[in-house]
Amino acid sequence: MVKRILAGPWEALKERFPDRQIYHRTEGQVRYFVVRTEMQVGAIAAACLVAMWVAIATVNMVVNTADDRGDKARLAALEARYQEMLEEARAAEAAAIAYLESRTDQFDRTAGEFQMRHETLRRLMDFAEDLQIGGGNESPSLGGGEILMAATTADPDPRTALVSLDHRAGGEAGAEGRVQQLVEEQDALLAEAEDSAEARLENLRAVLRLTGLRLDDVIEHESPDGGGTGGPFIPLEDSQLFGTSLDLENPFNARVSRIAARLVEAESLSEAVTALPLGEPVGDGFRETSDYGTRIDPFTRRAAFHAGKDFAAYRNAPIVAASPGRIVYAGWRAGYGRTVEVDHGYGFKTRYGHLNSIDVRRGDEVTAGQRIGGMGSTGRSTATHLHYEIWYQGDHLDPERFLRAGRYVQ
Repeated sequence: MVKRILAGPWEALKERFPDRQIYHRTEGQVRYFVVRTEMQVGAIAAACLVAMWVAIATVNMVVNTADDRGDKARLAALEARYQEMLEEARAAEAAAIAYLESRTDQFDRTAGEFQMRHETLRRLMDFAEDLQIGGGNESPSLGGGEILMAATTADPDPRTALVSLDHRAGGEAGAEGRVQQLVEEQDALLAEAEDSAEARLENLRAVLRLTGLRLDDVIEHESPDGGGTGGPFIPLEDSQLFGTSLDLENPFNARVSRIAARLVEAESLSEAVTALPLGEPVGDGFRETSDYGTRIDPFTRRAAFHAGKDFAAYRNAPIVAASPGRIVYAGWRAGYGRTVEVDHGYGFKTRYGHLNSIDVRRGDEVTAGQRIGGMGSTGRSTATHLHYEIWYQGDHLDPERFLRAGRYVQ
């Protein structure tokens, strides 16, 4: 069946490609060989196969070349993108390093400034402690914290705090926020110190106002021991108090300098107020029998000037020093009988007359409230009492002013 089917095409091929004889003559000999139909068909088939292989290979090569070109294009695009991303990463890295260096420098500057502020603040606190300025040494005030603030012609207007701070709680995170919080706490501490110094100054000024004395006269008169003072003028900011000269262009340093000046002023004023004879001269119950000023003399019954104040109590009632000082007189004085005089410094002296006994000697140092004698009626006296005088720079003053100021302090 198959042979009959293939017989037709094969016959057609034999007609198309009949057997062929190829003759070859060499050296007088003729030879030939037959190229049969099968060989021709096989050669043609082989040639077709080779041609097909070449065509397919060519097509594959063309396709592969196109694919290679596409791959190369995609690879080039990827490489370009990679280079772009690499450049962006390098730029971001450079920016991050620059930012980090900037923040580091800023933090170093902030930390250095904070360290400087801390050291200056520590020296200020040490200075205040050396001056014995603190909560335990603040001047007492009247009930409810009220003090006498009205200015007089003898004293400048009361001053208020130089800087008002809005102290905020540091809520920022990180080291920088912590440093900022500490800086704000330093500012709050300075504000508290400044307000405390101002309050203390106003309390001390109020005491002087009650005595009727001029603040400048008391401060500038003399030192407590009566010795001379002097020396070159060195501003506080140029002294070695803070380890080095303060740059007052810096607001913090300028403020510290102002507070230190207030502390010095408060200490000077405190020493002056301590020298004031503000205490009561009788150490036990007494009654006032005669005031300072014009009165009727008990002996002549004529108008006369009374240079002191009289206090009556029992015989030998304790007579005490009104403030710390040094005994400059202890003995008999005409008209006063047995008399003790105490120099308190800053031009203040107190005189205690008509004593029955004297318990101190000239040159003794006494403290406030220390017994110096007993009440009596020696000298020009009608009965047992104390004649008490206060002298300032050679003039006698009304003791009632000082007693009133003393009651304010108490």
